[in-house]
Amino acid sequence: MAWSKEELGELLGELKKNYSSVELSKSLGLEGVLSERSCLSDTAILRHIREGSVVIDPFKRENLATSSYDVTLGQYFYREVKPGHADRRVLNPYDERHVRTIWQLHEAQTLRTEAKNANWSDAFGDNISPEDSVILISPGETILAHTDEYIGGKIDVTTMMKARSSMGRNFIAVCKCAGWGDVGYINRWTMEITNNSQHYTIPLVVGRRIAQIVFFGVEPIQQKDYSNAGGKYQVSESLGELKAKWTPEAMLPKMWKDREVRGK
Repeated sequence: MAWSKEELGELLGELKKNYSSVELSKSLGLEGVLSERSCLSDTAILRHIREGSVVIDPFKRENLATSSYDVTLGQYFYREVKPGHADRRVLNPYDERHVRTIWQLHEAQTLRTEAKNANWSDAFGDNISPEDSVILISPGETILAHTDEYIGGKIDVTTMMKARSSMGRNFIAVCKCAGWGDVGYINRWTMEITNNSQHYTIPLVVGRRIAQIVFFGVEPIQQKDYSNAGGKYQVSESLGELKAKWTPEAMLPKMWKDREVRGK
Protein backbone atom coordinates (compact mmCIF):
# COMPACT_ATOMS: atom_id res chain seq x y z
CA MET A 1 0.00 0.00 0.00
CA ALA A 2 1.42 3.37 -1.01
CA TRP A 3 1.10 6.30 1.37
CA SER A 4 0.76 9.84 0.10
CA LYS A 5 2.93 12.60 1.53
CA GLU A 6 -0.11 14.11 3.21
CA GLU A 7 -1.10 10.79 4.82
CA LEU A 8 2.43 10.23 6.11
CA GLY A 9 2.46 13.74 7.51
CA GLU A 10 -0.81 13.18 9.34
CA LEU A 11 0.42 9.83 10.72
CA LEU A 12 3.67 11.33 11.94
CA GLY A 13 1.75 14.18 13.55
CA GLU A 14 -0.45 11.76 15.46
CA LEU A 15 2.57 9.74 16.58
CA LYS A 16 4.32 12.87 17.82
CA LYS A 17 1.30 13.75 19.93
CA ASN A 18 1.67 10.50 21.86
CA TYR A 19 5.38 9.69 21.75
CA SER A 20 8.58 11.64 22.29
CA SER A 21 11.02 12.03 19.40
CA VAL A 22 13.48 9.74 21.19
CA GLU A 23 10.85 6.99 21.56
CA LEU A 24 9.89 7.29 17.89
CA SER A 25 13.50 7.28 16.74
CA LYS A 26 14.38 4.19 18.75
CA SER A 27 11.25 2.20 17.91
CA LEU A 28 11.58 2.91 14.17
CA GLY A 29 15.36 2.58 14.05
CA LEU A 30 15.68 6.17 12.88
CA GLU A 31 17.88 7.76 15.56
CA GLY A 32 18.68 11.27 14.43
CA VAL A 33 16.09 11.36 11.65
CA LEU A 34 13.03 12.24 13.71
CA SER A 35 14.84 14.16 16.45
CA GLU A 36 13.72 17.74 16.99
CA ARG A 37 17.15 19.29 16.60
CA SER A 38 15.91 22.82 16.06
CA CYS A 39 14.62 25.45 18.46
CA LEU A 40 11.38 24.24 20.07
CA SER A 41 8.17 26.16 19.45
CA ASP A 42 5.64 26.92 22.18
CA THR A 43 3.65 23.85 21.12
CA ALA A 44 6.73 21.64 21.37
CA ILE A 45 7.73 23.13 24.74
CA LEU A 46 4.30 22.32 26.17
CA ARG A 47 4.51 18.78 24.79
CA HIS A 48 7.96 18.24 26.32
CA ILE A 49 6.68 19.55 29.66
CA ARG A 50 3.98 16.87 29.56
CA GLU A 51 6.58 14.25 28.64
CA GLY A 52 8.92 15.37 31.43
CA SER A 53 11.86 16.41 29.24
CA VAL A 54 11.30 20.14 29.92
CA VAL A 55 10.98 21.39 33.50
CA ILE A 56 9.74 24.90 34.39
CA ASP A 57 8.82 25.66 38.01
CA PRO A 58 6.89 27.81 38.63
CA PHE A 59 5.27 27.79 35.18
CA LYS A 60 3.19 30.77 34.02
CA ARG A 61 1.48 30.42 30.66
CA GLU A 62 1.79 34.15 29.95
CA ASN A 63 5.60 33.87 30.08
CA LEU A 64 5.66 31.30 27.27
CA ALA A 65 6.58 33.00 24.00
CA THR A 66 6.46 31.48 20.51
CA SER A 67 9.87 29.82 20.86
CA SER A 68 11.18 30.58 24.37
CA TYR A 69 10.17 31.03 27.99
CA ASP A 70 10.69 34.31 29.87
CA VAL A 71 12.38 33.97 33.27
CA THR A 72 12.22 36.43 36.15
CA LEU A 73 14.78 37.97 38.49
CA GLY A 74 15.32 36.44 41.94
CA GLN A 75 16.04 38.32 45.15
CA TYR A 76 19.65 37.36 45.94
CA PHE A 77 22.79 38.56 44.22
CA TYR A 78 26.55 38.71 44.62
CA ARG A 79 28.44 41.96 44.20
CA GLU A 80 32.18 42.30 43.62
CA VAL A 81 34.14 43.45 46.67
CA LYS A 82 36.45 46.36 45.95
CA PRO A 83 40.05 45.61 46.96
CA GLY A 84 41.73 47.60 49.69
CA HIS A 85 44.62 49.91 48.92
CA ALA A 86 47.22 47.35 50.00
CA ASP A 87 45.49 44.28 48.55
CA ARG A 88 46.97 42.40 45.62
CA ARG A 89 44.55 42.80 42.75
CA VAL A 90 44.62 39.19 41.58
CA LEU A 91 41.69 36.81 41.28
CA ASN A 92 42.68 33.17 40.84
CA PRO A 93 39.41 31.60 39.60
CA TYR A 94 40.68 28.13 40.54
CA ASP A 95 41.19 29.12 44.20
CA GLU A 96 38.08 28.78 46.38
CA ARG A 97 39.39 31.27 48.94
CA HIS A 98 39.99 33.90 46.26
CA VAL A 99 36.50 33.45 44.83
CA ARG A 100 34.75 33.65 48.18
CA THR A 101 36.77 36.74 49.09
CA ILE A 102 35.85 38.83 46.06
CA TRP A 103 32.10 38.03 45.87
CA GLN A 104 29.82 39.34 48.64
CA LEU A 105 26.21 38.17 49.04
CA HIS A 106 23.38 40.73 49.09
CA GLU A 107 19.59 40.62 49.14
CA ALA A 108 17.43 43.01 47.14
CA GLN A 109 16.00 45.94 49.10
CA THR A 110 12.86 47.96 48.51
CA LEU A 111 13.12 50.96 46.25
CA ARG A 112 12.15 53.12 49.22
CA THR A 113 15.16 51.85 51.18
CA GLU A 114 17.59 52.16 48.27
CA ALA A 115 16.41 55.67 47.44
CA LYS A 116 16.84 56.73 51.06
CA ASN A 117 20.31 55.18 51.33
CA ALA A 118 21.47 56.88 48.13
CA ASN A 119 19.61 60.14 48.79
CA TRP A 120 17.87 59.72 45.41
CA SER A 121 14.29 60.20 46.55
CA ASP A 122 13.06 61.57 43.20
CA ALA A 123 15.52 59.96 40.79
CA PHE A 124 13.75 56.73 39.82
CA GLY A 125 10.78 57.90 37.77
CA ASP A 126 7.61 55.90 37.15
CA ASN A 127 6.49 52.25 37.09
CA ILE A 128 8.50 51.05 40.07
CA SER A 129 6.63 51.04 43.38
CA PRO A 130 8.42 52.20 46.55
CA GLU A 131 7.75 48.72 47.96
CA ASP A 132 9.16 46.84 44.95
CA SER A 133 12.39 45.00 45.70
CA VAL A 134 15.14 46.22 43.41
CA ILE A 135 18.78 45.57 42.60
CA LEU A 136 20.75 48.67 41.65
CA ILE A 137 23.58 48.07 39.18
CA SER A 138 26.22 50.76 38.78
CA PRO A 139 27.67 51.80 35.40
CA GLY A 140 29.97 49.06 34.09
CA GLU A 141 29.23 46.75 37.03
CA THR A 142 28.71 42.98 36.77
CA ILE A 143 26.80 41.05 39.42
CA LEU A 144 25.82 37.42 39.88
CA ALA A 145 22.04 37.04 40.12
CA HIS A 146 19.57 34.20 39.63
CA THR A 147 16.27 33.32 38.04
CA ASP A 148 13.29 32.68 40.26
CA GLU A 149 12.40 29.69 38.08
CA TYR A 150 13.92 26.22 38.21
CA ILE A 151 14.18 25.47 34.54
CA GLY A 152 15.96 23.19 32.09
CA GLY A 153 15.81 20.25 29.71
CA LYS A 154 16.70 16.58 29.94
CA ILE A 155 16.61 13.32 27.96
CA ASP A 156 16.54 14.91 24.47
CA VAL A 157 16.38 18.65 25.24
CA THR A 158 19.05 21.23 26.02
CA THR A 159 18.81 24.95 26.71
CA MET A 160 20.28 28.39 26.09
CA MET A 161 19.74 31.73 27.85
CA LYS A 162 19.41 35.07 26.10
CA ALA A 163 18.56 38.53 27.39
CA ARG A 164 15.19 39.99 26.57
CA SER A 165 15.61 42.36 23.65
CA SER A 166 14.25 45.27 25.69
CA MET A 167 16.86 44.63 28.39
CA GLY A 168 19.65 44.69 25.82
CA ARG A 169 18.37 48.01 24.49
CA ASN A 170 18.61 49.37 28.03
CA PHE A 171 22.30 48.44 28.42
CA ILE A 172 21.66 45.17 30.30
CA ALA A 173 23.44 41.91 29.40
CA VAL A 174 22.40 38.84 31.37
CA CYS A 175 24.91 36.10 30.62
CA LYS A 176 27.73 37.49 28.46
CA CYS A 177 28.79 34.37 26.48
CA ALA A 178 27.99 31.90 29.28
CA GLY A 179 24.37 31.12 28.47
CA TRP A 180 24.55 27.55 27.20
CA GLY A 181 22.92 24.78 29.22
CA ASP A 182 23.56 21.03 29.35
CA VAL A 183 21.21 18.11 28.83
CA GLY A 184 20.02 17.31 32.34
CA TYR A 185 20.80 20.71 33.87
CA ILE A 186 17.71 21.90 35.75
CA ASN A 187 18.08 24.63 38.35
CA ARG A 188 17.71 28.28 39.09
CA TRP A 189 20.01 29.76 36.48
CA THR A 190 22.84 32.06 37.51
CA MET A 191 23.06 35.23 35.45
CA GLU A 192 26.17 37.37 34.98
CA ILE A 193 24.26 40.64 34.72
CA THR A 194 26.22 43.62 33.41
CA ASN A 195 25.20 47.26 33.19
CA ASN A 196 26.88 48.39 29.98
CA SER A 197 25.94 52.04 30.47
CA GLN A 198 28.95 54.26 31.06
CA HIS A 199 27.02 56.80 33.12
CA TYR A 200 23.75 55.52 34.61
CA THR A 201 22.79 53.28 37.52
CA ILE A 202 20.00 50.90 36.50
CA PRO A 203 17.38 49.46 38.89
CA LEU A 204 16.16 45.93 38.16
CA VAL A 205 12.92 44.82 39.80
CA VAL A 206 12.78 41.41 41.48
CA GLY A 207 10.04 39.22 40.04
CA ARG A 208 9.96 40.94 36.66
CA ARG A 209 11.06 39.28 33.43
CA ILE A 210 14.72 39.73 32.59
CA ALA A 211 15.81 36.90 30.27
CA GLN A 212 14.50 34.06 28.13
CA ILE A 213 15.35 30.38 27.90
CA VAL A 214 15.39 28.76 24.47
CA PHE A 215 14.97 24.98 24.20
CA PHE A 216 16.58 22.74 21.58
CA GLY A 217 15.89 19.13 20.72
CA VAL A 218 19.00 16.94 20.55
CA GLU A 219 19.79 13.39 19.53
CA PRO A 220 20.27 10.85 22.36
CA ILE A 221 23.47 11.56 24.31
CA GLN A 222 26.22 8.94 24.70
CA GLN A 223 27.21 9.70 28.27
CA LYS A 224 25.52 10.59 31.54
CA ASP A 225 23.55 13.82 31.56
CA TYR A 226 24.56 16.79 33.70
CA SER A 227 22.67 15.73 36.82
CA ASN A 228 24.15 12.22 36.78
CA ALA A 229 27.68 13.19 35.80
CA GLY A 230 28.52 15.09 38.96
CA GLY A 231 27.96 18.59 37.59
CA LYS A 232 29.34 21.35 39.84
CA TYR A 233 26.13 23.35 39.99
CA GLN A 234 23.44 20.71 40.54
CA VAL A 235 23.00 18.63 43.69
CA SER A 236 20.19 16.32 42.52
CA GLU A 237 17.99 15.38 39.57
CA SER A 238 14.91 15.53 41.82
CA LEU A 239 13.15 18.89 41.52
CA GLY A 240 11.89 18.70 45.09
CA GLU A 241 15.37 18.06 46.43
CA LEU A 242 16.85 20.80 44.24
CA LYS A 243 14.39 23.34 45.64
CA ALA A 244 14.94 22.19 49.22
CA LYS A 245 18.74 22.39 48.97
CA TRP A 246 19.14 25.51 46.84
CA THR A 247 21.02 28.38 48.52
CA PRO A 248 22.42 31.61 47.04
CA GLU A 249 25.88 30.06 47.26
CA ALA A 250 24.91 28.00 44.21
CA MET A 251 25.62 31.13 42.16
CA LEU A 252 29.33 31.23 43.00
CA PRO A 253 31.73 30.01 40.29
CA LYS A 254 33.34 26.72 41.30
CA MET A 255 36.27 26.22 38.98
CA TRP A 256 38.20 24.69 41.87
CA LYS A 257 36.03 21.64 41.20
CA ASP A 258 37.08 21.37 37.55
CA ARG A 259 38.42 17.95 36.61
CA GLU A 260 41.78 19.47 35.64
CA VAL A 261 42.14 20.79 39.19
CA ARG A 262 40.81 17.74 41.00
CA GLY A 263 43.04 15.46 38.94
CA LYS A 264 46.21 16.95 40.38
